[in-house]
Formats: sequence, C-alpha cells, structure tokens
Amino acid sequence: MTQPAHDQLIVETVEKLSRTEFPKYQNETYYNTVPRELFKSLSDVGLAGLSIPEEFGGLDASAKTTAAVFETMARFDAGPAIFISVHAMVSGLIARCANDTQRDDLLPRLATGELLAAFALTEPHAGSDAQALSTEAVKADGGFRLKGSKIYITSAGFADLYLVFAKTSSGDKSGISAFIVPSSTAGLTIGKPEKKMGAELSPIASLYFDNAFVPDSALLGPLHEGFKVALSGLAGGRVNIAACANGIAIAALDAAKQHLKERHQFGKPLADFQGLQFMVADMYQKLQGARLLTQHAADELDNLRATGSKTINTRLSSSVAKCFATDAAMSITTDAVQLLGGAGYIKEYVVEKYMRDAKMLQIVEGANQIQRMIIARELLG
Repeated sequence: MTQPAHDQLIVETVEKLSRTEFPKYQNETYYNTVPRELFKSLSDVGLAGLSIPEEFGGLDASAKTTAAVFETMARFDAGPAIFISVHAMVSGLIARCANDTQRDDLLPRLATGELLAAFALTEPHAGSDAQALSTEAVKADGGFRLKGSKIYITSAGFADLYLVFAKTSSGDKSGISAFIVPSSTAGLTIGKPEKKMGAELSPIASLYFDNAFVPDSALLGPLHEGFKVALSGLAGGRVNIAACANGIAIAALDAAKQHLKERHQFGKPLADFQGLQFMVADMYQKLQGARLLTQHAADELDNLRATGSKTINTRLSSSVAKCFATDAAMSITTDAVQLLGGAGYIKEYVVEKYMRDAKMLQIVEGANQIQRMIIARELLG
C-alpha cells in the first residue's frame, strides 16, 4: 500500500518499535497477559489514539493507515496487533457515538493509554447471532443492573473499561443497548485467561455480571440501539483483522523464501525445484489479492467516514476482505510450514506460530462462514 509521507512515517515508527519491543515479551513470563509496559510503548508513539480525533490527543488515522499499522505489527506478533485493534475499535465507537461528557472524560485517557478498552459482545450461546444475547440490563433507580456473562473477550482482566452489549427489552436486535463499564464496577468478576493455541500476547477471558450497577451515564448511544453501535465497530474491526492476517502471511512467506534459498537438497537450493516454486507463486498471489481487497475495504470506510456518518457499515467490502485475507493467511502459513519441512514443525523456526495465529483470525470478528453468509445476502438482496 502506498502511503502519504506522514502516514509512511507512522508505519516506519511502528515497524521499528515492533522489531525492538515485541521480542522482550515473547516468552512464558508474559504469555496470556497484556504487558502494561508494552501497551505504554505502543501508546507513546500514538497507537492507543489511532481512532481518536486530534482534539482529544489522538492520531485520527485513516482506515487505510490503520490497516497498514496492523499489517506491520502482525508481521512481528499478532497478539499486540489484536489488543490494540480492539482498543482502537472501542475508542472509535466512543468518539462517534458518545455524548460530549463521555468524550471529554474518556477519549483523552484512551488516547494516552491511561485506559485500555475492550469489546464485550460474545456470549456462550450468542457469538455471531447477536439477537440471541441473554445478558440483560435491567432498569434501576439512576441506572441499570447487568446480569449475565460474556466469553472470549480480548484483554479481559487487563482492560480498564469494557463496552458491554446487553438486552434492554424483550424485543429483537432493536432491544440491545451498549454500556461503558469500568473494570472496577461492583458485581463484575473476570475469569482466568483461556489457554489457547496462538496469539499468546492477546489474552481472552470471560466476564460475569452479578447485578452489576452502571449509572444512566454509562449508556453509549440511544437506548435500544446498541446493535447499530456494534455493527458500526465490526466493519472497521474486520478490515483490521484482514490487515493482521496479511502481516502474518507476509512474515510466513518471507520465512519460506529465505529457507528455500538457504537449504540445499540433491546438490542445489530448494528454490531451484519447480514444484516448490509453484507453491511460492501461489502464496504470493493469494497475499497480493488479500492486500488489495483490504485496501479497497479501507478506502470504502474512509469514504463513508468523510460523509460524517456516525454509523459506519460497509458490510460487503469488509466481510470480503476479512474472509479472503484470513483464509489466504491460513493457506500461506500452512504452506510455509510444509516448505520448511521438519523445521516448520519446530517452534524455534516460528512459522508454526504463524499458522496457529492465522487460524484464530478465521474465527474472530465473525467466523468466515458468517462472512460468507453476509456476502451472499448482500449480493442476493
């Protein structure tokens, strides 16, 4: 992706920081955590404020620049890219949907990294089907009481505030509302981080609400219109996940190319074998297609945001980018493992990590089967 000079400087800064800082935390001491020192380093170069307007101390970066940032981060580790992506999504929703008091209070602290934000939508029986939410927000004197649970929440246990979606009426999706819930809220408890196969620096855990009281001022956007808020965030989130997938794929392809040039069999480099050349050619084609689709989806987001719309929903392009890029990353990383042979199965050679991380991206922000449903419905009306 070609970047303007200012945006290119941002990407170069992110690359340098990722190259030097991420390795410090890629060990058992920090796995299943959000290292606060790392979050501070990322915040110090402005990444906590990617989606926050400049008047509140943010970068107000375009979707195209944001995608380039996450692609760059994911080349070095998908974990930090994921928790910053979620933070940026929630910050962007607050910037667009909050009232003046909420913006003035939260956005400056989100931009500096004083606060880490998380997105709490998924439930044990309601992942892609938001209409099936069972978490309730029951009206009480001066606010609401939250009852229910959320699962697989990125940064749970480390975030300072959660954007929680709950039923506020017995109707369909129009009866969902969004609430800004501080981590210190009485009645909110958090489960242990889940043991998962990849993205070790992006922990997930469950949230439990036992009559957790939040004041009326915690409501983000109009009552009963939280589903629109969620959709507005998911479009940008899917573009960012596509960008993360591209970053992983770039790293895997680079590792495979280097191995093919250095490893010799039957008296010549593996790179000279036509069968392996064909695999590399296919990997490259998938990667370039994924990057172009991601850029197209980011451009559509930027064009829509330029209209001043508070609800951003580019369902078709963002779903196409997310689905294609994450499937491409899964294919490319699997082929990278194969091209490295026995070394590909050894942790020391990293490509097995790329494959594990890529699998997660086919599931988060709406599993790719859901993306295909969205694409088909958009095409067929």
